[in-house]
This record gives sequence, structure tokens and C-alpha cells, in this order.
Amino acid sequence: MKFFETVDTETRKRNLRSLVIGGLAVNLYGYSRDTADLDLLISAPQREPWLGLFSELGYAVYKDAGVFIQLSPPKQGAWPVDLMLVQEGTFATMFAAGHEEDLYGTRSRIPSLEHLIALKLHALKNGRFERFLKDFLDTENLIRISRLDIKSENMRQLFTRYGTMELYDKISSTLAAQ
Repeated sequence: MKFFETVDTETRKRNLRSLVIGGLAVNLYGYSRDTADLDLLISAPQREPWLGLFSELGYAVYKDAGVFIQLSPPKQGAWPVDLMLVQEGTFATMFAAGHEEDLYGTRSRIPSLEHLIALKLHALKNGRFERFLKDFLDTENLIRISRLDIKSENMRQLFTRYGTMELYDKISSTLAAQ
């Protein structure tokens, strides 16, 4: 897909780093679900260069919540883009732990499974009601497909730190019933 090639080429020229998150990252971990946008995790200090890049590609900001920016595509049918901004220290840790995968013919970096689950838990804890089911199913299926032990101390700590114990109990129950 030309869009992904263009983004890859331009980010390399500008030395912009990102992690592909959201539905595309979930798909790359083996849980197939529909997604209609490109979600990128970026370092907050690189906000303006990223906005400049997408502006040059014809994108326009239609929602800016500070740490989450939604960009509308230049034409109907093109990929919308969402940017999630985190502090440089957080980004550097997640980037270092991530790995590259093939995404529509480009090498794209995705977060480690643990970091992706942490992002999903954060979204469940702080997100919008209309996204709850999608993020819940993503989290549940990432754990199931990857054969993670939901009862492990590491998983409990992830839920405690980024989610809630109520979410832990719900996902544990769902996984136990399967």
C-alpha cells in the first residue's frame, strides 16, 4: 500500500520514530479484527514534526486532546491516523522493547506484547464507553492467543498498574469459561 510506503520513507528521512499500536498491532500479534485507521504511539517532543509530516500528506487535525490527536485523511477511503503522545522516557522504553514486523510491505515497529496489553488496559480504564467492547476483546484475545497465564503475578501487576482489578476479574472469568 502506497500510504504505508510513503509514511515509512518520510519518517526515515526526518528521523521520526513511532510504534504502530491499536488494531494493526493487535492483528500482527495474531488476533484478527477489522481496523480502519493507523494508530501511532509517538514521543511528545516530536509532536510538531509529526503534525508537519501529516499536514504535508494532506491530513488535517480534527480532534486534539493534547495526548491524543485524530487526523482526517485527505480523501475519502484513505487511512485516518491517530497519534498517541507519551513522554520521551516512556516512549524510549517501549520503543526499545518493541520489534519490527511487516506491515503492508514496510518494516514497522510494534510494542512488546506486554506493552500493547498495558496500552489496552489503560484505554479500558480511561477510555470512552463506545470503545469498551473492542478494547476488552483485544485484551482478552491477546492474552488467550499468546497463552499468557492470567493468574501470573506479572499479569496481576499489569492490571493493577494500568487497568483495574475489576477488569482483571472480568477477563479472568471470560478466559476461564473458554
